[in-house]
Amino acid sequence: MLIESIIRFTLGIKDHRIVSVKFIDKELRIILDAKKRRKLPCSICEKRYHSKDILKERRWSHVSLWGIPVFIYYRPRRVKCREHGVKVERIPWSMGKRALSFPLITVLAFWTRLLPWDQVARLFNVSWNTVRGAVEAAVEYGREREDYQGVRFIGIDEISRKKGHTYHTNVYDLERKRLIWSGAHRDKDSLRRFFQWWGDTRTAAIEGVCCDMWQNYIDVIHEYCGDAVTVFDKFHIVRHLMEAIDKVRKMEAKALAEMGCETLKGTKYIWLKNPWNLTENQKITLSELLKSSFKIVRAYLLKEMFRRLWDYTRKAWAAKYLKRWFWWATHSRLKPLRDFAWMLRRHEEGILAYFNLRIDNGIVEAMNNNAKAISHRARGYRSENTFSLAMIHGLGKLQLPECQHRFS
Repeated sequence: MLIESIIRFTLGIKDHRIVSVKFIDKELRIILDAKKRRKLPCSICEKRYHSKDILKERRWSHVSLWGIPVFIYYRPRRVKCREHGVKVERIPWSMGKRALSFPLITVLAFWTRLLPWDQVARLFNVSWNTVRGAVEAAVEYGREREDYQGVRFIGIDEISRKKGHTYHTNVYDLERKRLIWSGAHRDKDSLRRFFQWWGDTRTAAIEGVCCDMWQNYIDVIHEYCGDAVTVFDKFHIVRHLMEAIDKVRKMEAKALAEMGCETLKGTKYIWLKNPWNLTENQKITLSELLKSSFKIVRAYLLKEMFRRLWDYTRKAWAAKYLKRWFWWATHSRLKPLRDFAWMLRRHEEGILAYFNLRIDNGIVEAMNNNAKAISHRARGYRSENTFSLAMIHGLGKLQLPECQHRFS
């Protein structure tokens, strides 16, 4: 029959035969059995032996056919392996004790990278928990086949999972542009969990770590990979500078508003944007404001001078310029800029390390945006484990289980 040929092809069975295919209670039931006198493979070493005994019947969910639920029924055999003892045979369509077939795992896992999980569940007429189980199985399959050898540069950053300062720590491979680990919280224990999972051998191979100036991350990085170069991400440094600039603007705008002057109203992005990104009207407004003696003008000029730091190619010259800029900022009579300058002084070594190892978290910021898109697409995830699972599945570039189904 054609239906039996399709089943045999999609399951990739050679040691088993189709006993019957029945349509009962609005579902398609596939009954399988092992071929007589056929040696079956051990689930560990895959060496073939005659079956020892038969276990009770198991049921697997399979890919639906024309919207009809499909289930596989089979009584697994046990073999007596000379090396591993009595073991259950390797079942080609099964992954351990999971109640999902390999083709169903692959199909669901593929579509969850493109669609919200609840939509995939409706599309294939399964429950949300079934979809989650498929994703978990796919991630487990991919992890087992990914050794992560050769990872030299990692980027560490946090991402907000939901309102209320609930964060997740994400660790990225900067060279292959993939997520390698995601864990709840952004404290020391969360990053320690990563290094413990990563292992001593792979940690010793790390040459550079890029992160923000969050002290919890810094302490754990020095604890586990003190030989690696720690580089503070220049994008986070510039973000702190922008916050200082905006504080100066707010303070001065408030003071001017109390005197009835609204000159600085609506100028926020004129001071924060790069000069080449300004519109024509913004350029005209900026040229007029630069002629004034407002405090924000001093802050803006310091911001533009700080940009020149990243143009240096030698660490010694960069250190000399940073020292000069520090003097300008601390003598600017602008408290937010002074605070920012002293923050740079406290983390000077990690900032200047950029000129020894030019890595940054630009890739991380881009992938964090993709991570946010995954979360928003699903309207958030309730549990920490499911959030981590969705991040690894969507951004980890893990191999999916092989099956006969193909996707364009």
